[in-house]
Amino acid sequence: MSEGAKNKNLKSIIAVAIAVLVIACGAGFFLNRGQIYDYISAQTFRPSEKIANVKDSVLGCYSGGQIYLYNIEDPELAGVVESTAAHELLHAVWERMGTNEKDEVTSYIKSVYDDEKYHELLVEDLETYEEEERIEELHSRIGTEIADLPAALEEHYAKYFENQDLIVDFYNSYITPFRELSEEIDAMSEKLEKMSAEIDEKTAIYYQDADLLSAEIDQFNACASTPNCFATDAIFYARRNVLIGKQSALDSEYDALNDLIDQYNTLVEEYNANILRGETLERAINSNKKTELVETN
Repeated sequence: MSEGAKNKNLKSIIAVAIAVLVIACGAGFFLNRGQIYDYISAQTFRPSEKIANVKDSVLGCYSGGQIYLYNIEDPELAGVVESTAAHELLHAVWERMGTNEKDEVTSYIKSVYDDEKYHELLVEDLETYEEEERIEELHSRIGTEIADLPAALEEHYAKYFENQDLIVDFYNSYITPFRELSEEIDAMSEKLEKMSAEIDEKTAIYYQDADLLSAEIDQFNACASTPNCFATDAIFYARRNVLIGKQSALDSEYDALNDLIDQYNTLVEEYNANILRGETLERAINSNKKTELVETN
């Protein structure tokens, strides 16, 4: 199936689920990435034809309850609804797993989490979780964010997803812009720190040079005001030309410093624009995001 056909089909399916959310929960029901789900047990629930199609494309065989999704329409977050639906499905699955199955799957999850190949991709934002909560969250994250899993986990997730790689594709389609933006912001931040240090250093040098030149000019003027201080006109003009040259060099130093400050301020504007862009995207899935901007010089 082509990417366009997949997305068109899935988006029409998800739209129905979103409509259910709006009707059931009202305008005040806001959910972020960690709360994008509200599972309601309803054993008598029978999905409509469109909702039932989910089991044939993304969400596998789950039909015993409902998953509610926040309606995120930003084109830069394409895939977030589908990815989140799958993520929260696995939370519902976890709730219904028996103790023995949980223990078995937990051993697989810990093995993947401890594997250096996967650990860096999974460790983020898990520091505050209690052990049991961490395992459940990992169960959802591994199933929706990591491809090429060990066979035991591939078999486990195959019970719920006919194509787990497609689930991971949805996750990557919206998380990749975040990662690229984050890397760009980090690179800008590092460059701004270096430029700021360079500006401070060159500013100090400029004022030191300016003070030295000012002292030399004062000495020259004092001498010029004193009869016979300069033995000849040639000496006077030679000293004067030296000072003019130093003033010209200082002016160039000043211009270069101002150019550097302008470059710094331009980069700050770009940095802040990226921060705000990232904040806008993240606020769409996390209303608690705070913005931290840099001030220009």
